[in-house]
Amino acid sequence: MNALEEKVLEIMRETFGVEALTTDASQKNCESWDSLRHLALASELEDAFDLELEPEEIAEMTDFSRVIAMLESKL
Repeated sequence: MNALEEKVLEIMRETFGVEALTTDASQKNCESWDSLRHLALASELEDAFDLELEPEEIAEMTDFSRVIAMLESKL
């Protein structure tokens, strides 16, 4: 796991309140990943990586791997 993945996983764990969250996390298997926390995740990622996410990008962040892919395309 690289530094980006570790940081994103840490942010996701804090945002969703799930310490056991792993890289297979998705909206389908994480009960606390609701619409409100999804927006909170986007905000936390914007702050942590000093970037701005478009609404379409936020909507596509449905699992850990898509979050990573989106961030890698912007960094």
